[in-house]
Amino acid sequence: ERVTELIGNATAEGLLSAAVYCALVGEDVRQGLCLAVNHAGPSAAAGALTGGLLGALHGETALPPAWLAELEGRPTVLELADDFAMEMTQGPALHTPATSSPAWLTRYPRGA
Repeated sequence: ERVTELIGNATAEGLLSAAVYCALVGEDVRQGLCLAVNHAGPSAAAGALTGGLLGALHGETALPPAWLAELEGRPTVLELADDFAMEMTQGPALHTPATSSPAWLTRYPRGA
């Protein structure tokens, strides 16, 4: 009931407040996510926001292994996350405005 009340008319503020609530009151990641998606409002949006918050807080190791095994596109998401971290920490070593490492260009070709 509290999650539905926080979501209200499904505004961005309501969804975010419900996601924060679910992330904070859940005893673990599983309970927080279940709380976020089991209500009468927009459960996909609430679950996605809650998942993002819980992921930032706990990392993927807090997820039940069976859930990780079922994630569609997990290898791609992991590669993108690793590449993003590499870009943020080692960008100048990877490329300059004029050149880039061949492996980087294969994954992320420059536009015309």
